[in-house]
Amino acid sequence: MNIKKVLVLNPYIPTLGGGEKHMGYMCQFIEKYYNYDVTIDILVHNYNEVDIHADDYVTIDDINNQFGLDLKNTHIRKLDIEKPTTKLEFLHNKQTIENISKEYDLFINFMFLSKHMGRAKVNIYQCMFPPHRFVTEMQDSFWQKMVGRFYDYKFFHSYQSMIANSRYTQHWLATYWKPDKKETCIYPPVFNENEIEGRYVESKKENIIVSVGRFFVAAHSKKQLEMVEFFVKHHDELKDYQYHLAGAVSNLPMDIEYLNKIKALAATVDNVFIHENCPFDELMDLYSRAKIFWHGTGYGIDENKEPEKMEHFGITTVEAMSYGAVPVVINKGGQKETVEQGVNGFRWNDGEECIKYTLKLANDDALREKMAKISVERSKDYSIEEFYRRHEEVFNELHI
Repeated sequence: MNIKKVLVLNPYIPTLGGGEKHMGYMCQFIEKYYNYDVTIDILVHNYNEVDIHADDYVTIDDINNQFGLDLKNTHIRKLDIEKPTTKLEFLHNKQTIENISKEYDLFINFMFLSKHMGRAKVNIYQCMFPPHRFVTEMQDSFWQKMVGRFYDYKFFHSYQSMIANSRYTQHWLATYWKPDKKETCIYPPVFNENEIEGRYVESKKENIIVSVGRFFVAAHSKKQLEMVEFFVKHHDELKDYQYHLAGAVSNLPMDIEYLNKIKALAATVDNVFIHENCPFDELMDLYSRAKIFWHGTGYGIDENKEPEKMEHFGITTVEAMSYGAVPVVINKGGQKETVEQGVNGFRWNDGEECIKYTLKLANDDALREKMAKISVERSKDYSIEEFYRRHEEVFNELHI
């Protein structure tokens, strides 16, 4: 029996966010595509000094429980590498990971902004957001530019397919790399088509606003502190509402400090609640009771200068829509693809607009219910079945 060997690169799995849900369903698709005659290794390493050997490091069971998956032949492969302090050390670590990919039939690069080359028999770049070319980051000397162009060429041509997670990501992939026929857009999977039926029950709705996202301050911060500031500043107008924030938190000191700032600000009022490392069932319950969904990734950042800091798709926005929680989200990134202004939600440009649209919904139940029903219908465009179907096309075309 010829059992396929697949490697998936994603050192960020301890965050258990939307990207990890996307990756988990990718692994489940692969298991089913090969009728379980496959072994999948998720390659992780100790980035940002994360201890991959800690007793509480994420497991496949954790991934299954968090996202409602049933991974059977997927495992975690751990790689100890030192945090690079020089370009030479960075290139050494990069080469180590690339050499590991040689052992596999299929390599899927699922790492945000990764420039690792694929060296398996077939290689797919699952693009959360594309990295810049090497040559744009090098100094101006002739030889450094030549080295940059060499790495750009090798990186780009090591992949047979590049799959963007949204039209927004696809736009920047085309801008940076001009992949032509090599790239396609496949939206992340959010739920089974039959799961959406019956999710939205108006009688369950309470005066709740919910935000969902990891509590961290790195390049892709979800801006929860700013959102709590919006709510607290307008507490008198929103006193009849509760604001719930749910998400995972890492053990990095700077992320813990960020969460503590949010908690301290939330404690100044009596209707803001924090749900750390919120279990799947508890999160679904929050969605089902919430009337409004807030999302602010990219707030205060120039989208054209730092597009990687936007929400590239926004799985949680679609999850909320499926439960009839009307999205009031920032007018940037992938949110513009899922939320049509004034139809199934609102997109805001600053804090005052966020509050204005929120109060519009809070004070007009008929409008909110109308948008909730449209949101549910729109959410059906992002099914697991469609995700599987599109990936089957890619796999068949590549003869993997």
